[in-house]
Amino acid sequence: MSAEERSDAVLRAFARLDRRGFLRLTGVALATGLVPMGCGGVAEELLPAKDVALGVLSPRAYATFRAVAMRCVGPRGAEAIRARRIDPARAADGWVARVPALAGPLVQGLALLEWGVHPLVAKWRPFTALGGAAQDRVLEDLMRSRLDWKRDLFKGLKGLAMLTFYSHPESRGLVGNPGPFDAAGIAAAMAPLGGAAPRP
Repeated sequence: MSAEERSDAVLRAFARLDRRGFLRLTGVALATGLVPMGCGGVAEELLPAKDVALGVLSPRAYATFRAVAMRCVGPRGAEAIRARRIDPARAADGWVARVPALAGPLVQGLALLEWGVHPLVAKWRPFTALGGAAQDRVLEDLMRSRLDWKRDLFKGLKGLAMLTFYSHPESRGLVGNPGPFDAAGIAAAMAPLGGAAPRP
Protein backbone atom coordinates (compact mmCIF):
# COMPACT_ATOMS: atom_id res chain seq x y z
CA MET A 1 0.00 0.00 0.00
CA SER A 2 1.40 3.39 -1.00
CA ALA A 3 1.66 6.31 1.43
CA GLU A 4 -1.20 8.03 -0.38
CA GLU A 5 -3.41 4.94 -0.13
CA ARG A 6 -2.53 4.52 3.54
CA SER A 7 -3.34 8.20 4.16
CA ASP A 8 -6.74 7.76 2.47
CA ALA A 9 -7.42 4.65 4.59
CA VAL A 10 -6.60 6.57 7.78
CA LEU A 11 -8.88 9.42 6.71
CA ARG A 12 -11.74 7.00 6.02
CA ALA A 13 -11.35 5.20 9.36
CA PHE A 14 -11.34 8.43 11.37
CA ALA A 15 -14.22 9.86 9.31
CA ARG A 16 -16.30 6.78 10.25
CA LEU A 17 -15.34 7.22 13.90
CA ASP A 18 -16.42 10.85 13.75
CA ARG A 19 -19.91 9.74 12.74
CA ARG A 20 -20.23 7.29 15.61
CA GLY A 21 -22.09 8.71 18.59
CA PHE A 22 -20.13 6.63 21.08
CA LEU A 23 -16.94 8.65 20.66
CA ARG A 24 -18.89 11.81 21.48
CA LEU A 25 -19.46 10.30 24.93
CA THR A 26 -15.70 10.25 25.39
CA GLY A 27 -15.61 13.96 24.55
CA VAL A 28 -18.36 14.67 27.10
CA ALA A 29 -16.47 12.71 29.78
CA LEU A 30 -13.32 14.70 29.06
CA ALA A 31 -15.18 18.02 29.09
CA THR A 32 -16.85 17.31 32.44
CA GLY A 33 -13.63 16.19 34.09
CA LEU A 34 -14.65 12.57 34.57
CA VAL A 35 -11.43 11.44 32.89
CA PRO A 36 -8.11 12.57 34.39
CA MET A 37 -6.06 14.85 32.13
CA GLY A 38 -2.64 14.75 33.78
CA CYS A 39 0.38 12.61 32.97
CA GLY A 40 0.85 10.98 36.35
CA GLY A 41 2.08 7.42 36.13
CA VAL A 42 3.16 7.65 32.49
CA ALA A 43 6.66 6.32 31.74
CA GLU A 44 9.12 9.06 30.78
CA GLU A 45 9.93 7.30 27.50
CA LEU A 46 6.35 7.83 26.35
CA LEU A 47 6.10 11.54 27.17
CA PRO A 48 7.14 14.25 24.70
CA ALA A 49 10.66 15.60 24.99
CA LYS A 50 10.88 19.02 26.60
CA ASP A 51 11.58 20.70 23.26
CA VAL A 52 8.48 19.24 21.56
CA ALA A 53 5.67 21.78 21.16
CA LEU A 54 2.36 20.04 20.53
CA GLY A 55 -0.40 21.71 18.53
CA VAL A 56 -3.31 19.27 18.85
CA LEU A 57 -2.43 16.34 21.12
CA SER A 58 -2.16 16.70 24.87
CA PRO A 59 0.96 15.16 26.45
CA ARG A 60 -1.21 12.21 27.57
CA ALA A 61 -2.63 11.68 24.06
CA TYR A 62 0.91 11.94 22.68
CA ALA A 63 2.05 9.24 25.13
CA THR A 64 -0.88 6.98 24.22
CA PHE A 65 -0.21 7.30 20.49
CA ARG A 66 3.51 6.71 21.06
CA ALA A 67 2.68 3.50 22.93
CA VAL A 68 0.39 2.37 20.09
CA ALA A 69 3.08 3.07 17.50
CA MET A 70 5.69 1.12 19.48
CA ARG A 71 3.41 -1.94 19.47
CA CYS A 72 2.63 -1.62 15.75
CA VAL A 73 6.11 -1.28 14.25
CA GLY A 74 7.90 -4.23 15.83
CA PRO A 75 10.90 -4.42 18.19
CA ARG A 76 13.43 -2.60 15.98
CA GLY A 77 10.96 0.15 15.21
CA ALA A 78 10.00 0.44 18.88
CA GLU A 79 13.67 0.86 19.77
CA ALA A 80 13.99 3.69 17.22
CA ILE A 81 10.97 5.37 18.81
CA ARG A 82 12.28 4.77 22.33
CA ALA A 83 15.63 6.32 21.35
CA ARG A 84 13.69 9.27 19.81
CA ARG A 85 15.29 8.77 16.40
CA ILE A 86 11.74 8.59 15.02
CA ASP A 87 8.82 10.39 16.65
CA PRO A 88 5.52 9.22 15.12
CA ALA A 89 3.44 10.93 17.83
CA ARG A 90 4.95 14.31 16.99
CA ALA A 91 4.40 13.62 13.29
CA ALA A 92 0.77 12.61 14.00
CA ASP A 93 0.25 15.86 15.91
CA GLY A 94 1.49 17.81 12.90
CA TRP A 95 -0.57 15.69 10.50
CA VAL A 96 -3.91 16.26 12.24
CA ALA A 97 -3.07 19.95 12.71
CA ARG A 98 -3.12 20.18 8.90
CA VAL A 99 -6.40 18.19 8.72
CA PRO A 100 -8.47 19.74 11.55
CA ALA A 101 -11.51 17.54 10.90
CA LEU A 102 -9.48 14.56 12.14
CA ALA A 103 -8.31 16.19 15.37
CA GLY A 104 -11.52 15.41 17.28
CA PRO A 105 -11.79 11.74 16.30
CA LEU A 106 -8.07 11.14 16.97
CA VAL A 107 -8.07 12.85 20.38
CA GLN A 108 -11.31 11.13 21.42
CA GLY A 109 -10.11 7.76 20.14
CA LEU A 110 -6.85 8.06 22.08
CA ALA A 111 -8.76 9.07 25.22
CA LEU A 112 -11.02 6.06 24.82
CA LEU A 113 -8.05 3.74 24.33
CA GLU A 114 -6.22 5.19 27.33
CA TRP A 115 -9.10 5.41 29.80
CA GLY A 116 -11.75 2.99 28.51
CA VAL A 117 -12.37 -0.20 30.49
CA HIS A 118 -14.34 -3.43 30.09
CA PRO A 119 -16.63 -3.99 28.27
CA LEU A 120 -15.71 -1.11 25.95
CA VAL A 121 -11.96 -1.75 25.87
CA ALA A 122 -10.35 -5.01 27.00
CA LYS A 123 -8.53 -3.69 30.07
CA TRP A 124 -8.99 -2.13 33.51
CA ARG A 125 -5.90 0.11 33.68
CA PRO A 126 -4.72 2.98 31.43
CA PHE A 127 -3.24 1.75 28.15
CA THR A 128 0.08 3.49 28.88
CA ALA A 129 0.33 1.66 32.22
CA LEU A 130 0.12 -1.80 30.63
CA GLY A 131 3.02 -4.01 29.62
CA GLY A 132 3.66 -4.77 25.97
CA ALA A 133 1.82 -8.10 25.91
CA ALA A 134 -1.25 -6.58 27.58
CA GLN A 135 -1.22 -3.66 25.11
CA ASP A 136 -1.09 -6.19 22.27
CA ARG A 137 -4.17 -7.94 23.68
CA VAL A 138 -6.06 -4.64 23.83
CA LEU A 139 -5.17 -3.80 20.23
CA GLU A 140 -6.04 -7.32 19.08
CA ASP A 141 -9.42 -7.03 20.79
CA LEU A 142 -10.07 -3.82 18.84
CA MET A 143 -8.92 -5.40 15.58
CA ARG A 144 -11.04 -8.57 15.94
CA SER A 145 -14.13 -7.01 17.51
CA ARG A 146 -17.59 -7.56 16.07
CA LEU A 147 -18.25 -3.85 16.73
CA ASP A 148 -17.54 -1.56 13.80
CA TRP A 149 -16.38 1.37 15.92
CA LYS A 150 -13.70 -0.74 17.61
CA ARG A 151 -12.36 -1.99 14.28
CA ASP A 152 -12.42 1.57 12.91
CA LEU A 153 -10.50 2.81 15.94
CA PHE A 154 -7.87 0.12 15.39
CA LYS A 155 -7.62 0.85 11.65
CA GLY A 156 -7.29 4.58 12.23
CA LEU A 157 -4.66 4.35 14.97
CA LYS A 158 -2.59 1.62 13.32
CA GLY A 159 -2.81 3.27 9.91
CA LEU A 160 -1.67 6.62 11.31
CA ALA A 161 1.10 4.96 13.33
CA MET A 162 2.45 3.20 10.26
CA LEU A 163 2.10 6.30 8.09
CA THR A 164 3.94 8.57 10.50
CA PHE A 165 6.64 6.01 11.31
CA TYR A 166 7.49 4.84 7.80
CA SER A 167 7.37 8.33 6.28
CA HIS A 168 10.43 9.21 8.40
CA PRO A 169 13.74 8.77 6.50
CA GLU A 170 15.27 6.94 9.49
CA SER A 171 12.83 4.07 8.97
CA ARG A 172 14.36 3.15 5.61
CA GLY A 173 17.23 1.32 7.23
CA LEU A 174 14.79 -0.81 9.22
CA VAL A 175 13.15 -2.17 6.09
CA GLY A 176 16.25 -2.31 3.89
CA ASN A 177 14.92 0.42 1.60
CA PRO A 178 17.66 2.89 0.60
CA GLY A 179 15.13 5.51 -0.48
CA PRO A 180 14.16 6.69 -3.95
CA PHE A 181 17.28 8.73 -4.70
CA ASP A 182 20.06 6.53 -3.37
CA ALA A 183 21.31 5.05 -6.65
CA ALA A 184 24.47 3.61 -5.08
CA GLY A 185 22.41 1.84 -2.41
CA ILE A 186 20.02 0.44 -5.00
CA ALA A 187 22.94 -0.78 -7.11
CA ALA A 188 24.47 -2.51 -4.10
CA ALA A 189 21.16 -4.18 -3.32
CA MET A 190 20.98 -5.50 -6.89
CA ALA A 191 24.53 -6.91 -6.90
CA PRO A 192 24.86 -10.72 -6.86
CA LEU A 193 26.09 -12.19 -3.60
CA GLY A 194 29.85 -11.85 -3.40
CA GLY A 195 29.97 -9.76 -6.58
CA ALA A 196 30.63 -6.12 -7.26
CA ALA A 197 27.72 -3.74 -7.56
CA PRO A 198 26.94 -2.58 -11.08
CA ARG A 199 27.55 1.06 -11.82
CA PRO A 200 24.43 3.19 -11.33
